[in-house]
Amino acid sequence: MELSGFTIMSKDFKNYRNNDGNTIYFKHMLFAKFDNKVYVEVSNALAMSVIISFDELMKHKTFKTYYELSLASLGKPNIDPAYYGSSDPNYVPKKYEKNYDMYVDTTYVIEDVLKNTHEAKKGNTYHTINIDKLKKRPLSTDAKKEEFFQDYRSKYGFEEDGFDERATLYKALVRCM
Repeated sequence: MELSGFTIMSKDFKNYRNNDGNTIYFKHMLFAKFDNKVYVEVSNALAMSVIISFDELMKHKTFKTYYELSLASLGKPNIDPAYYGSSDPNYVPKKYEKNYDMYVDTTYVIEDVLKNTHEAKKGNTYHTINIDKLKKRPLSTDAKKEEFFQDYRSKYGFEEDGFDERATLYKALVRCM
């Protein structure tokens, strides 16, 4: 079992909140790989998820890139207290001891649009996941997969423009993390 996360967020929350006070420039992806299956969860305001084969994940350019970026944080120490969920800066989550509550190593890309700067940080995100139950779930049906990818395209399809350029930038940032 391998759990990793990737988050893109705005550094300037004050200028990127909608009228409800919610951050609107934020996307978190959780990847849980077990056997030849990968649970993919994408969240902003609402979460959407799918279970696909590892081979299928590797064929999807966008998700393959985000998955590979998420792996960069595995096992690295947390260095910025703003990006981890423990008051102890030396805390490294004891993974998988419990099947429900855990911190997941997460790669953050923080974009400051006002200053036109980007940085990558290692942190973690808190999740409640029943791993035993998740392992038993079959691959999503073709209809569920199509619904997931359609929902993703409708919510994040604008990211396809210039994706290769952004992916190159994110990879360079993560190498320096």
